[in-house]
Amino acid sequence: MATNPSDADMEKSSEHETTESTRGVYEDEEEKDEEEDSCESDQAWGFDSFDETDYESEQSDDDEEFEWNRYLCHVYNSRGFKVDSEIIPDRPFQGFRPFNFNGSFLPNISGREYMDNMANLALDKYNQLNQTNVVFDHVVRVVVKLSTGVKSYITFMARESQQGDLVEYQAKTDWKVWQRNAHAILCRPAPEMKPIPERYLPKPLPTHS
Repeated sequence: MATNPSDADMEKSSEHETTESTRGVYEDEEEKDEEEDSCESDQAWGFDSFDETDYESEQSDDDEEFEWNRYLCHVYNSRGFKVDSEIIPDRPFQGFRPFNFNGSFLPNISGREYMDNMANLALDKYNQLNQTNVVFDHVVRVVVKLSTGVKSYITFMARESQQGDLVEYQAKTDWKVWQRNAHAILCRPAPEMKPIPERYLPKPLPTHS
């Protein structure tokens, strides 16, 4: 014969429903956070937007066009890893710029600490995937692209063995403003930079005898 549930049973059932409901809320929040923090297509490991790309431009007598062509040539030929301040076009744009380690950055971390962390983030993934033990030593330079976050092109020195010589490496990471964490995109021994055409090389200052 069916009986009515006791007060204790009702309380237990209520607690169970509350627990399940709360768990569902937390799971939804975790899934939401994970979705917001998941890699996007341009953040996939090994993705290099400069693969199989070259920059070719016609010579121009126009100063602004020359300035822009020179900048793009340095960006493409270095794959974004070496863009000196003297070749930045004198115009407002959201492009590749050398990172100022002495400038203000995030409230709770200096620019140098952030870039050290980013280099180690990429190197940790490189070591994990290649079963190596490359050890970070120091950052040499950084180029950043600031638009919807911070995309960092980091050149750093590392040792491939405990007593080994320093070797130049490159790391690329990206953090978008809607993501909780930065994502490592690539890490590799630095390849040789494509040569810069002579017309785009910095001109030495004239000497006076």
